[in-house]
Parts: sequence; structure tokens; C-alpha cells
Amino acid sequence: MGTVRGIGDALGQAYKAVEGDISGVTVSLGVAFNSTFVALVLSIIIMFALHQLQLSQERLVLRTQRYADKQLIRHLAAPK
Repeated sequence: MGTVRGIGDALGQAYKAVEGDISGVTVSLGVAFNSTFVALVLSIIIMFALHQLQLSQERLVLRTQRYADKQLIRHLAAPK
């Protein structure tokens, strides 16, 4: 959202840049790039947390499967 707003503001001030005053454009582009950077950092943090959660879930499924193999299946085996 901030990226779009920053670029939109920069384009809105393009006429000033043509006249030689690029400060408004650079400030608006700074807002756009800072917003993008913050969003990317937050995305990396969230993706890492989701990866850890998925890893924990997969380990739980594997432990449950091993438990079922050891504890339950041996009781279902036909006697020899």
C-alpha cells in the first residue's frame, strides 16, 4: 500500500522535477522503497515462522506414525 502511494505521489510531483525541484519526487520514492523494504522484512519473518510451524507439524505426524507402528500394529498381528 505504501509503495503504491509513494510512487503515486512521486508521479504527482513529476512536474516539479521537470522544473528542477526533485526533492518532492525523491521523498515520495523514499516512502515507496521504505514501505517495500518493511513489507519484505515482515514477509521473511512470517515465512520463517510458518516454516518452523510446518516442520513441527511434520515431526508430530512422523512421531505419531512411528508410535502407531510400534504400539498398535503389533497388537493387530495374527498369532503364529
